[in-house]
Amino acid sequence: MGLLSEQPDIRMQAAEIAEVLGAELKNCADASFSAAGFSTDTRTITKGNCFIALKGENFNGNLYAKQAAEKGAALCILSEEPAADPTVPYIIVPDTVKAYGAIAHHVMLQRKANGLRVIGITGSSGKTTVKDMTAHVLAAKYNTFATSGNHNNHIGVPYTILHMPEQTEAAVIEMGMNHAGEIDYLTHIAVPDHAVITNIGTAHIGNLGSQENILKAKLEILNGMDGGCLIVPADDPLLRAQSEALADRVTLRYSSRCGDAKAELTADNIAESADDTKFTVRYQGEFASVILPMTGLHNVTDALLAIHAGLVCGMTLSEAADALADFVPGAMRSERVQIGSSLVIRDFYNANPEAMAAALNGMQTIAGNSKKIAVLGNMNELGDFATDRHRELGALCRELTDAAFFCGDNYKDFAEGFGTAGTAFAEQSELIAALTEFASEQGDAPCCYLIKGSRGLHMERADEALETLLRGE
Repeated sequence: MGLLSEQPDIRMQAAEIAEVLGAELKNCADASFSAAGFSTDTRTITKGNCFIALKGENFNGNLYAKQAAEKGAALCILSEEPAADPTVPYIIVPDTVKAYGAIAHHVMLQRKANGLRVIGITGSSGKTTVKDMTAHVLAAKYNTFATSGNHNNHIGVPYTILHMPEQTEAAVIEMGMNHAGEIDYLTHIAVPDHAVITNIGTAHIGNLGSQENILKAKLEILNGMDGGCLIVPADDPLLRAQSEALADRVTLRYSSRCGDAKAELTADNIAESADDTKFTVRYQGEFASVILPMTGLHNVTDALLAIHAGLVCGMTLSEAADALADFVPGAMRSERVQIGSSLVIRDFYNANPEAMAAALNGMQTIAGNSKKIAVLGNMNELGDFATDRHRELGALCRELTDAAFFCGDNYKDFAEGFGTAGTAFAEQSELIAALTEFASEQGDAPCCYLIKGSRGLHMERADEALETLLRGE
């Protein structure tokens, strides 16, 4: 048991690949050979790989078939006839992205036939943390493999499946989306036994138009399931209202940190400190103590979802609860760095209104009596809702922080909510200059800096500048 690392050389016979794709194997006299591993990037090709030539608006992998073969690829999957003979067998398909997904789906069905459990994870915010927590819980009892990094889309999900070690007993697959229909595609590849939806927030509301449409898009995860359980927080009103609508499709399993009567798994006696959160989890007359090395009530909700996933996969309450004691969040997700009298919270993997508010509230406990400084970048993909959401966040900063710095397209909206334009900037370089000047003036005063923003803003640049100053480098 434990968390497993990627296995890059999963083997599959060429004839089997061609059969899955319903396509002819060309340039080949003997189809009995096997490809060892799948790659979509010639820079990562190793001997024996199957190269899948992806094609997009600004790139065409088909042009690199010969280069892939020269680097050791044993087979190429292309969407057009190669300009030059790649000198190795190849297959032509209409769409290599769909071919990638079809191969992954085929492999997943084989693994499930041999007893693999699959948990699908989605939600507006917190899905990566819940994915990591769930994998950590399951790893206490099973050989567990989970989505790494940002591999949660139409390329990343097949990548995850095709790098899953043979000994995997439980797979935790994260599924993200920007538009309706995307999770439907992913869930039919991953075919989860059970699913978790973390919440229905406003991330990507600019693309989907309403939270009701976001709910529909997240519920697409059920389309690839045959029964099983859907694990959701009863504290989310849109998810709580689904019990009757989904009764014929799935078994709904509710958890709650707010004592909701609909929940079978609950948390009480919640006590936050700067270093951890302790609570009691209750389930069917049993209870267990949880020590979660994270701060923030939203993390209690996430922990309950992970524990619930452990329960539906056959773990006891104490096994699942105890497993979280040594959980460590991923990079750029609530990471803390102490530098002298200052604490920096690196939380800039991504951002949406709900996650921003949760981070600001969590900082209140983490910072204690230190000065609280928010360093926030724009929240993207909010469409017509962007102005109001940025103003609301600025107003929350006015309430919860001693100082705040903002940047991005909606910097004026941040400033209007905060009540001053002095620390809101269109360009990140201006934010960094103002932030470092402010930090240099604080001397040895204890300060807590929260750095957060949508991934496209690269808020790690602000973090690097701040930490360099604080270290005196």
